[in-house]
Amino acid sequence: MRLSALEPLFRPHSIALIGADCQPRSVGEVLARNLFSGRFDGPVMPVHASLPAVRGVLAFRSIAELPVVPDLAVIAAEAEAVPDVVSELGARGCRMAIVLTAGFDNGEAAVGRRLAESARAAGVRIVGPACLGVIVPKIGMNATYAHGEPKQGDVALIAQSGSLVSILLDSPAGRDTGFSVVASLGDMTEVDFGDVLDFLVLDPNSRSVLLAVDRIADARRFMSAARLLARVKPVIVFDAGREGGRSDAVDVATIPRDQVYDAAFRRAGMLPVPLLSDLVAAAGTLATATRVRGNRIAIVCNGGGIGRVTMQMWQRTGGAAAHLSETTREALDKVLPPGWGRRNPVNIFADALADRFRQTLTTLFQDETTDIILVIVCPTAIGDTLAAVQAIVETLPPRSRQMPLLSVAWLDEATRAEATAIFAAQRVAVHPSVRWAVTTFAHLLTYQRNQEMLIETPASVPDLFSCDARRAEAAISGALAQGREWLERAEAEAVLAAYDLPLLESRRAATAAEAVSIADALGYPVALRVRTEAVVDESAIGGIALDLEDADAVRAAAHRIERRVHELRPDLVTGGFLVAPLVGKGDAHALRLSIAADPTFGPVIRFGQGGNRMGQTTDDAIGLPPLNLALARMLMSETRLWWELQEAGDHPPAALDELALAIVRLSQIATDLPQVQEVDINPLLADADGVAALSVRIRIAPVEGGAASRLAIRPYPVELEKTIITRKGKQLLLRPIRPEDEPALQAFVRQMQPEDVRMRFFAPLKEIDHRFAARLSQIDYDREMALVAIDPEADGTSIWGVMRISADASGASAEYAGSVRSDLKGQGLGRLLMEEILDCAKRRGISEVWGEVLAENQGMLVLARKLGFRLDRDPEDPSVIHVIKTLAEG
Repeated sequence: MRLSALEPLFRPHSIALIGADCQPRSVGEVLARNLFSGRFDGPVMPVHASLPAVRGVLAFRSIAELPVVPDLAVIAAEAEAVPDVVSELGARGCRMAIVLTAGFDNGEAAVGRRLAESARAAGVRIVGPACLGVIVPKIGMNATYAHGEPKQGDVALIAQSGSLVSILLDSPAGRDTGFSVVASLGDMTEVDFGDVLDFLVLDPNSRSVLLAVDRIADARRFMSAARLLARVKPVIVFDAGREGGRSDAVDVATIPRDQVYDAAFRRAGMLPVPLLSDLVAAAGTLATATRVRGNRIAIVCNGGGIGRVTMQMWQRTGGAAAHLSETTREALDKVLPPGWGRRNPVNIFADALADRFRQTLTTLFQDETTDIILVIVCPTAIGDTLAAVQAIVETLPPRSRQMPLLSVAWLDEATRAEATAIFAAQRVAVHPSVRWAVTTFAHLLTYQRNQEMLIETPASVPDLFSCDARRAEAAISGALAQGREWLERAEAEAVLAAYDLPLLESRRAATAAEAVSIADALGYPVALRVRTEAVVDESAIGGIALDLEDADAVRAAAHRIERRVHELRPDLVTGGFLVAPLVGKGDAHALRLSIAADPTFGPVIRFGQGGNRMGQTTDDAIGLPPLNLALARMLMSETRLWWELQEAGDHPPAALDELALAIVRLSQIATDLPQVQEVDINPLLADADGVAALSVRIRIAPVEGGAASRLAIRPYPVELEKTIITRKGKQLLLRPIRPEDEPALQAFVRQMQPEDVRMRFFAPLKEIDHRFAARLSQIDYDREMALVAIDPEADGTSIWGVMRISADASGASAEYAGSVRSDLKGQGLGRLLMEEILDCAKRRGISEVWGEVLAENQGMLVLARKLGFRLDRDPEDPSVIHVIKTLAEG
């Protein structure tokens, strides 16, 4: 296994200290005190031009005089001196430095640029500047000017802001938490979140990760590293750069960074929390690895009022009250006083003794409508709360995902410590307040949902719809050639048609009277819009009316539109109206579907309320393309609209599959067409029969680079699909692996001989489970690639061989692994796959490919030699051979 590029930062053997001083409470003085008073057992070498010693340790007059090359340098020198210090460190052979010095963005911008240039030229990686520094408790390294020393543990804390790190470490939760790594990244001149997250993926000392993010410098790099880390460890993130507010319901282009960042965090499988204080607590919650089967809660309380308040708090988070079955109610009737109310929350009254707790919980554990049971214990002089502890413990069934999750809010402070100790022995969570109990459940459910964005197995988009990107590009190219920013109505509709997005056909009417005549001919209900050659948001200027049921309604709407448009846009030249039939769609939901450009994450998809209700609510959701059907449904479910779309009421239930497909089609536009900066479909009408767009606006701009380059998540690389021919003449489809290959991949492993499986995975496996198969099939195309050879005659369900590479954070080196189905060896397929993956690596700029092969795997070793790999035996494990190929050598 290759060492991380950040190994010298988090596991140095020697440290150089530049900029220490003796002035009390200065950065240099506190930094020196922390470094020398720790348990770091390597040399800490101060460099100072005038002081003979720093805190009793001999100082060196220059970096060149250091007796050994430092793994890490910690710099607190004056800003103007830092670039030269970095150059000297590079000359001495040091490759990692922490720059605590601030001020590079405040009157010292030129020095900041010189620092970045010096670091690049010297080959020195920089953490900072303007950072608090780095603490690694396990090795006793405190390279910060923080005033305290955190406990050693398994939680990693990474932030940009040094003040946020200090606040969190000094909080009660921070003082009680053990940390594996604490790092403040400051201005992130060179080392950023992506680098550190990459390191933490394989850090055995870190079991969970806390992030406080002010800004993200490289969205794709961040998303790639975050998704990889979140697959193996819980990651909780606080958006420290949050601006507040929600998106403007009218202007599609103004989506606050907060919503986009939250969408990115969720897509990466992390848990965003709204408060800094939630970071540590949420880490404790997720570290239990407890799974909740749903959001339906049953509350058991020895007081009615607290139960009702707690249920309201839970429902405000989006949770639901369990609708207790009649069987459950009848069973509770037999054990509870007559006034319990036969409802949830279940009030067992203040005089409840142990037996009442026991019988109530035994009944609720059998209730199939309940996912979570929260027991609230209030202090009482007439009940026996401590006796209830043992009764609650005795009801616990064997742990199973099919059983409700039990948790306790113990509000009796006098007995909480004793109760907590008993519950802890049974792994039952105890909360000091109902607010935190509700927050904990919400965290668990949100985290599970976000993890599903990584683990779910979606259907294949290419099989769902066809698109004609060339037709769309033709419409866009013509507009760009004329120097236009907005597509004309017909051009915009052509783009939607190219992606099979249904449109309602409209007819022109010069006057209100003509609009009535057209509506009479088309049949009611109809929609009426203002007609203009200008590209405008019709809803924003009152230029649209829906569900017009008769001639009088059309006539009144026409006059209202004329008046409203004139008031809001007196400069707008109009040409009458557009009339569209809504026959069969009079009860349709009016929605809005759009693409907007975010400066950090590129194009994002927004789904929300449209039509006449737009502006009355901020109920919308943001997603990052590319999207599939499963992700599209998740996007919709983040809104309150989701429930309206499913339930009868003023509108019939909508065709959710068709609506999800419309979102996927729009996502494909964002993926395929880089010139498209903004799309606004409003309204998009959705009913039980499907969806149809009534109006669309598209803004464009000339761009450089390919379509995929602007996306935060690299889409499926269709350009790698090709036909290959085996030695026996069999034609196979070679393509990148896709999420929907998961079942075929599991079948592929089952068809391999046990010995071949052991050679591939270095362990005996009968099969690979869902999570492992999902990890292998749902790859990050930005840093990974897995090519599968598919038998086209088996409907794409038969995998003959797989070969993959996984690049390191720098993209310079990649590990390979792969195998061919046991019964299909001898056809040259292994060599074909290796040659293709090496070619893929070379085209991506990877300079070295390496792998670990069992010494007994002679077939792979022979192939590696033929392909020009160098073979080195592992000095620590003679059963493993390292094979390395430098691609520049051909």
